[in-house]
Amino acid sequence: MAPLLRPDSVRMAPVAGLAVLVLALAATLPRVARAGGEGYPTRTCVERKLQTAAKVCRKAMEAVALHRLGAGASDLDRRLAGLRRILGRRFALAEQRSEAEGAECRETTADADAVFDALVAGAGAVVDEVLSEEPAPGKRGRSCRMGRVAAAARTCARLLGSEARQVGRPEEDPLREKLASRRSHALAAFEAAYGAAGCPAPAHAEDVRRRVEELVRNTLLAHVVSPAVPAQWTEMVPAPVEYQGELLEPLCSRGTAYRFWVRRGDPGNNNLLVYYQGGGACWNFGTCVSLPVYKQEANSDENPDNFPHGFNDPTRSPFRGWNAIVVPYCTGDVHWGAEDHLYVTPDGRQQEVIFHRGRINAAVVEKWAREHFVSPDRVFVTGSSAGAYGAAMNGVYLKEMAYPSSEFAILGDAGNGVITPDFLANHIGNWGIERTMPAWIPELDVPITELDAADLWISAARTYPNDRFGTYTTAFDGGTGGQTGFYNIMRNLSDITAWFRWWESSCEWNRLMLELNQRAAENAPNYRYYVGAGSRHTMFGSDRVYTDTTGNVPTIDSWVRAMIAGTPDWQNVLCDDCSLVLPGDPRPDPLRPPFFQVGPEVRILCDLEE
Repeated sequence: MAPLLRPDSVRMAPVAGLAVLVLALAATLPRVARAGGEGYPTRTCVERKLQTAAKVCRKAMEAVALHRLGAGASDLDRRLAGLRRILGRRFALAEQRSEAEGAECRETTADADAVFDALVAGAGAVVDEVLSEEPAPGKRGRSCRMGRVAAAARTCARLLGSEARQVGRPEEDPLREKLASRRSHALAAFEAAYGAAGCPAPAHAEDVRRRVEELVRNTLLAHVVSPAVPAQWTEMVPAPVEYQGELLEPLCSRGTAYRFWVRRGDPGNNNLLVYYQGGGACWNFGTCVSLPVYKQEANSDENPDNFPHGFNDPTRSPFRGWNAIVVPYCTGDVHWGAEDHLYVTPDGRQQEVIFHRGRINAAVVEKWAREHFVSPDRVFVTGSSAGAYGAAMNGVYLKEMAYPSSEFAILGDAGNGVITPDFLANHIGNWGIERTMPAWIPELDVPITELDAADLWISAARTYPNDRFGTYTTAFDGGTGGQTGFYNIMRNLSDITAWFRWWESSCEWNRLMLELNQRAAENAPNYRYYVGAGSRHTMFGSDRVYTDTTGNVPTIDSWVRAMIAGTPDWQNVLCDDCSLVLPGDPRPDPLRPPFFQVGPEVRILCDLEE
């Protein structure tokens, strides 16, 4: 696949004298290449570390058992010291190789000493469980106990070896079916060997197995969830980085620094939430420069802890305890862009470059994510408003490139893709998104003018049929910053005074939104939509997700939980009375059609609009 950002990506403006500026910019722009799902250095590094840990687990367990059954303490100390040196050397070598290939691995895992100490402690717990059984008499008792320890030690090595292979080569087993089979065979072999060790009937076999599995799980998590990531929300300000041979230079639209936020989850949690922030969009001099209608900077005061509502509520969220990344927005391109575009007024007197680097910034975060959260069990990608499109696009990249064997769900919150033909034909190309579309999906490897939002969801869902895709919106998502508001700007691009009369596009937007949702659902069995009542824009940060059932719908919280789990409760949802405007929902003041006062209620009545 061609680079996502080519040297010709700043377009030549129709103004004399700008050629030098444009060519200079074009020569220095970063290029983003498709990362590629195979052979990423961090994965290879972690695979090597886990392979070493597998061998050390077996040797350490046997050494501890020999000591507990009568070998001297000095012999145990000598053996463990040798194993510690081996683990340390091999960890260091794996880290050096990864660093030489441009990928982090030192921060990815616990350090060698911490891993070794945990392995020895876990091995000791397994041995203690084995030795707690009543022994056979004399030498036979010692022999049978060592046989059972050996069975446990081999099982630890086999299970960790299987996990190592899955981490290093997930594309070989995207559904983790082979991994499950290897686990099953290893545990069956353990049961057989444990029962045939020449001891009395094994009373503690199940307890020993659980101890071994606990040791394996803890060792795996020490390798795939970076202990270097703080347990509190932490701001990251990335420098330019090399990623798959391409230089990525993260920036906001006006050249200010880009930043993102990260948090490690609860101990033992290997799920990952990735959230793309919203904030409008821009596509010409008016929307980008004269009257910016988008968020232009990523600010240090955007710590998610400052917004403990909705699905960011630390006590009620279905993502409570998950590892998490928040991807801020400041590029005007719905997180899709890879073009520094020169905007010029119609008379040519004013000009300004806007750095549409949404996909570039997302790729920087993607690189960081796969070097700190290596192999999540589940990944939930979502985003609100402009971030809904960011989730749709970059979630597919995360699936294909970073986490091909993780269970995925991608949900767009209030970004349904209703746009005008003029925007599609003449403006969306300013972001350079034809170079960022996931071209490994054949249906998307076409000119952008041949696609709409339903095509993106349909093609992604069909490409990954075992994962789940969905969108949420209210029926009349409104306000100047809502979906109706931006559709109204597209309809009246040359008349700034009309931009603020967003309600005038409510009914047409509603009709087109429903058509897109229904077409996507009809053509992709793993896509679902949720359409709630009213005109609120976005739900992720609202406490209504836990309470609102207006229009005979389930709570958004229950619907999202069903989406995470993939249960039958995850169905298409459409309010049976969508017209009611709820308290706090956007509405014109004073009311204008299609907003009408009906008794004590405000309703949106499209059949009375005229």
